[in-house]
Amino acid sequence: MSRYLILLLVMSMVACVSPQYQTHYRFTPPPAGAGKVCLTRCDAALAQCKQQCAAKTSQCLVKARTQAQQELPILLAAWERDMLVWEKAMDRYETELRFWEMERRQRRLMYDLQRDLQRCRPGERNCVRFPRHYGSHYSDDWDRPESPGTAPKRPTLESETARIQAETCPNDCGCDTNYRQCYASCGGNVQPYQVCIKNCSG
Repeated sequence: MSRYLILLLVMSMVACVSPQYQTHYRFTPPPAGAGKVCLTRCDAALAQCKQQCAAKTSQCLVKARTQAQQELPILLAAWERDMLVWEKAMDRYETELRFWEMERRQRRLMYDLQRDLQRCRPGERNCVRFPRHYGSHYSDDWDRPESPGTAPKRPTLESETARIQAETCPNDCGCDTNYRQCYASCGGNVQPYQVCIKNCSG
């Protein structure tokens, strides 16, 4: 299990420092003539698509905020119930943790005493006692009380609006994809290429 966790940690660290790329496109127009006229229609369609997309997004944002205002009282009531449960669990955990720490100190004292008794005979003055060290050979955290974790996060109008926006509002209406298809159908060449945007070397 520990090896798996270490491997997972290393992989996540590598992913954090690995270069991140974004796809860009290089457009080569078609020869002069009908292809040029065709591209003007693509440009007009792109502008219309983006205008309609902006209008839809704006309407969606208004609806998201309205929905968040309606749902917020219910969410706050649920959060208050969750907070009461969490506070009781945290109080119980802190109490159990204090008792557990006391018991652990007693166990460690007994462990040290037994080690010294096994090594040193009664009345022996020159006996070198073991240092009070607890390494991999002595683990006494196995029965440590489990923490209830962090407190439930209080919902706000802003957080709920953002959540609903992310779930329901379009962030890509497909305008750019349609434009690339239109551009290629007019005889133009669309060539994708990668651009490093984060953790770039050199």
